[in-house]
This record gives sequence, C-alpha cells and structure tokens, in this order.
Amino acid sequence: MRPTIRVAIADDNELFRETLCEVLALEQDLEIVGVWRHGGEVLHGIREVQRDVLLLDINMPYLNGVETTKQLQALHPHVRIVILTLHDDEGYVLETLKSGASGYLVKDGSVAEVVRAVREVAAGRAIVHPHVTHTVLAQFYDRAALSDSWRGLLTEREMDILRELAAGKSNEQIAATLQISAKTVKNHMSNILSKLSVTDRTQAVMVALRNRWLLP
Repeated sequence: MRPTIRVAIADDNELFRETLCEVLALEQDLEIVGVWRHGGEVLHGIREVQRDVLLLDINMPYLNGVETTKQLQALHPHVRIVILTLHDDEGYVLETLKSGASGYLVKDGSVAEVVRAVREVAAGRAIVHPHVTHTVLAQFYDRAALSDSWRGLLTEREMDILRELAAGKSNEQIAATLQISAKTVKNHMSNILSKLSVTDRTQAVMVALRNRWLLP
C-alpha cells in the first residue's frame, strides 16, 4: 500500500478547483489538506497544514504562481510545487522551474497525468509535461558550454539516443536515424532510464538538461 501523500491546491477557478479536489480524493494514497484561491491565501494557509505537494495555478489574482513559488521557496523550501496552467507560455515555464517548482503541467492534460505528477514529485523527482519539454530545452541554459560528465555513466550510443530523444523522436524514428533496430533502441532506452534513476523519457531529458549534456 502506498504511503499517503498530502496535497494542497491553489487555483482561482472554482469549478476547476472543486473538480480537481473530487478527482484526487478518489485516490486512496492522496489526501487533500488545503484549498486556496490565490497566492496570498497560499502563503498564509501553507503554514497551517502538513503538506507534501502543492498544485499551483500560474495565473491567479493578487499574487501569481511565479511570485508565489519564489516566496514559498524562500519561506518553505521543502514544499514540492507542481505548476498548473492553461498555457504553455515560454516565460512561465522557465521562470517557475528556475524559481523552484518541481513540475509543470498544462490543465488540458488528463487526470492521470496530474495524479502521476503528484506521486513523482512527492518521491523527489521532477516532471514536465511533454508539450513544454522542448520549451525548457530551448531556454534552460543560454547556450552554456556542454558538459561531458555523462561519460562513465552512459555509453556513446546511449548518449546518441538521448540526443534524438530530446528532439522529440519516437523509438522508430530514432532507429531510422541511427540505423539500428527499434528493439535495440528500446533496450538502450531501458538502460538509460535505469542508469539515470528515472521512470520515463521526459525525465531522462530533464536530467540531461540539468547536467548540461544537451543544448537546444
């Protein structure tokens, strides 16, 4: 049985807020401990509850998600934040992640994606919706020098596959580009995920990004 994850929600849209509460409450390992309408309420209410993950809307009155994230990280650095938005706005993606958010999801994604994001972030991992991964890649480093710290961890071929993965290619497309079989790509992919201690392709790209193994 999974340990209980305490979840707080901040969103100024009442219908979305209530729907999210109802959906998450159906998961046996998730407990709703706080619900707020804007950043001001978050900063006040977060002190009153024990929480693991905060689902935070980016566009809120009084104090938006970016500023709320910055203040939360200064006052409560152990709060894990997943940003929710209707827009994959480039500035917001970079700003929220740089400010300390652990995840970034678009609101038109599936409920399963939100639930998975809560569990991943609670476990200490980062998660970014695939729709905005390329935006992160394009901005996270301003053409900083590449690092070769992947050597000794990944093979040359695995790094080749990771580069193709960052370009958004499927296993079949990677196989065609590298002139190997799709089965071989799949095997390499499993090794990459294992070596990087991640569970999916997006997280693998994020690890490479943070370590400056890749540039846009």
